[in-house]
Amino acid sequence: MNARVASETFAVAIEPSSHEITCRGDQTLLDSCIQNGIPARYNCRSGECGECIASLLSGKVYEMPGADPAIFTDTHRAAGKLLLCMCFPRTDVKLNVSLVQDAPAIRPTAINTMVESVEQVTPTIYKVRVETPGLVEYRAGQCFEWVVPEIKPNRMYSAANRPGDAAIEFHVRVYPGGRIGTFVSEHLSPGQSLKLLGPFGNFGLSTSDWRPSICIAGGTGLAPIHAMLDDAFARGDNRPIHFFYGARSQEELYCLKTLNLWAAKHDSFTFTPVLSDEPEGSGWTGARGLVTDVAAAQLQDAFGLEAYLCGPPAMIDAAVEVLEAAGFSDSDIHADRFVQAR
Repeated sequence: MNARVASETFAVAIEPSSHEITCRGDQTLLDSCIQNGIPARYNCRSGECGECIASLLSGKVYEMPGADPAIFTDTHRAAGKLLLCMCFPRTDVKLNVSLVQDAPAIRPTAINTMVESVEQVTPTIYKVRVETPGLVEYRAGQCFEWVVPEIKPNRMYSAANRPGDAAIEFHVRVYPGGRIGTFVSEHLSPGQSLKLLGPFGNFGLSTSDWRPSICIAGGTGLAPIHAMLDDAFARGDNRPIHFFYGARSQEELYCLKTLNLWAAKHDSFTFTPVLSDEPEGSGWTGARGLVTDVAAAQLQDAFGLEAYLCGPPAMIDAAVEVLEAAGFSDSDIHADRFVQAR
């Protein structure tokens, strides 16, 4: 990047909200929105989810390569669309940006933490708890970057517990040969320091409208849903919630004790674990199949409902298809896509 351009600052006008901010030439439009408290829609911050799509009304930008072509195409570009997370201003610009209602106005900061515990809870998932120097402000459902010098880019993980605790819990899926998996399973231990950046994201239960909700998650997509439920129950939020959680087999289920206790304690909460590849004759008496199919079969009426989805992109896409067929509108579906990090 040209040093002169990198050091320049450009004006960014955001419509239809009439916000006006500035953005450096070496800063993505999304990062500028986050730093300035503009509640733009976003998720992955790396061109892999498409949540931060916006329209360029005037001005010029540089788009860095790397956006997933299945998410953002030349057709989008020809129509004047861009991904805020992949574009840097080259002149003053005017954008049309979809903003999130009821979004948390919390600016990301650097947080120096100490690892409290590392626990393997399934063959591929670890719980990592870190102690923070003080109470960290975040909204249940938000995530944090892990800053590990030898692993780039930074990895993003959702907090799995509600705000107000002296520690933050993360659920990390590890993959054979993966750098983050090796780091967590072989090198991370209690007493080590771990730097975080955050919080990031707009995912979370609406706090202004307690509408009946369904949650669908798979794998470590449980983490933000777990935090959202933990926070809701602590606040006395008694909206009806049905949580469908999908895993392949019983050995990949975790947090069952807590989730079942919540279901027993709160009449408004229903928990349905679903196994897609559990061996026959194993003794499992719960639901079997794809979690999205089980949710669809139990979904009687979409009127007045909100949906919160978290997990791998394929599961999210299947869930959105099921929900839209049941009558959900786009504004009633909130999704957090977990892009695989190795």
